[in-house]
Amino acid sequence: MLSLRMRAEKEGKHVSGAERLVSTPEELHRALRELLKRPREYDKMFITVEEVQSVEVLPRALTIYSHDFRRVEDAHEFAVKKLGEEGIPEKVVRRALELLKAGANPKGGNMRGAVLMDFESGERLEPDRERGVRTVRMDWKDRKGLRKLLKERGIKKHYTDRLMDALVLATKNVHCGVLAELCWSDDPEYTTGYVAGKGIGYVRIKPMKEQGNPLGGRVYFVRRDRLQELIECLESRALIVETL
Repeated sequence: MLSLRMRAEKEGKHVSGAERLVSTPEELHRALRELLKRPREYDKMFITVEEVQSVEVLPRALTIYSHDFRRVEDAHEFAVKKLGEEGIPEKVVRRALELLKAGANPKGGNMRGAVLMDFESGERLEPDRERGVRTVRMDWKDRKGLRKLLKERGIKKHYTDRLMDALVLATKNVHCGVLAELCWSDDPEYTTGYVAGKGIGYVRIKPMKEQGNPLGGRVYFVRRDRLQELIECLESRALIVETL
């Protein structure tokens, strides 16, 4: 099996990224054509293709829930409540919210990867605070069939790929040992974010930021005592999820 990854930049800033796991040349060519169309605009693109020796298979993804609010402040309060159900202290969640609102990169702006935050203290644990930690090498067994399922559940067509990518990523995170996750997109036009965890599932929340805001990112709430094992799983182990 092959891991296909795309990352696009504009003026040195990350603007788009996507993952696929494929097993035939035909699937590789089809996925490559699809990923080349993903970024709306960019001045640099990186494509990585690597062979994967071993792939884990999960039968189901996290369960999807959706909640809409009128104000960003109300959405954030709901996120605090849901993450509290996963045992993340309120003060730690609020620190994560402020971090993403301000831009998690110490030099300003967005990070390519995720923040690793100690779930008890709120301390940042990622080895590289500019790069963060990236969850890679994951995909769905049948993306075409999944698009049909999501359409039947009322997800708009232009949101399905975005949702599929985020859901399989969140599912791998939980499988690897991330206790909970907070995320919203750095796309200025996309205001939906989510929280996720083993108990609460994948909870889509709108709006997590104001329209036109280019800041976004991910915070993974983790245990300090298994940090290296967690990073190895997120960045190296391949995972296929069969269905919803």
